[in-house]
Formats: sequence, C-alpha cells, structure tokens
Amino acid sequence: MLSRLVFRSRLLATSRRFASSETTAPVVAKKGAGLFQRLSSFIVGAGLSALVTQFYIYNELMEGNKVILEKQKAIEKKLKQLEGKK
Repeated sequence: MLSRLVFRSRLLATSRRFASSETTAPVVAKKGAGLFQRLSSFIVGAGLSALVTQFYIYNELMEGNKVILEKQKAIEKKLKQLEGKK
C-alpha cells in the first residue's frame, strides 16, 4: 500500500512538472519566409531549370544534326548512282 502511494505521488509530481513546463513555454508566431529568402529561392529555381533546359536543347540539336547528316549522305549516294547510270 505504501509503495502504491509513493509511486502515485512520484507519477503525479512528474506529470505536474511536464505539464507546467509545457504551459509556460512562450508562443512564437510564425512569420514565414522573408523577401531575400524568397528571391534567392526563385533565382536558384530559375537557374536550375535553365540549366536542365539547356541540356535538353543541346541533346536535341545533336540528335537532329545526326539525322540530317544521315539523310544528306543518303541523298548524295542516290545522286551518285543516278549520275553513274548516264
């Protein structure tokens, strides 16, 4: 019986200690991001998207050039065959 009372009093004291610290903590209002943070985030995002876009455009140009060169070679080959028949 005595051990129950001691355990209960310790439990209540612990719960009071935690409860009192939670209620006395100051409440800080969230202000959100500042202008500089928003501006720097925008600049970083725009820079990354420009870099990725440049990479894709470069790859597209290189692939397009390969296709055009292959078609040009095929046309020249056909032209030589036609000139050879005359």
